[in-house]
Amino acid sequence: MKKSNIFMAIAAVVAVSSAILQADDDTEQCNVIDPKTGKGLIKAYKNTCKTPADRTDCSTNTDEGNPDAFIIVPAGQCAKINAGDFSGVSPEIRAMIDECSK
Repeated sequence: MKKSNIFMAIAAVVAVSSAILQADDDTEQCNVIDPKTGKGLIKAYKNTCKTPADRTDCSTNTDEGNPDAFIIVPAGQCAKINAGDFSGVSPEIRAMIDECSK
């Protein structure tokens, strides 16, 4: 492989890594918990995985009601969701949460 191709590949990896780190600043991990029961409100198999490598199989092991299950939401939305305020929450995120229990 030519040196220029190696440098281009490294530059691409750095650019993608920077974009991922930037996205993480605008998001937060959210455990949606029913305060009355302590039951997790992330629907079965709708949890977010801890790393991109886990995405292939992690959502298959989360049962409904698991308080350890979490989703990634825009920064500042987790507290609103846990307070039962779904204003401004995207339909995709709403589809992961059992709102009936809130």
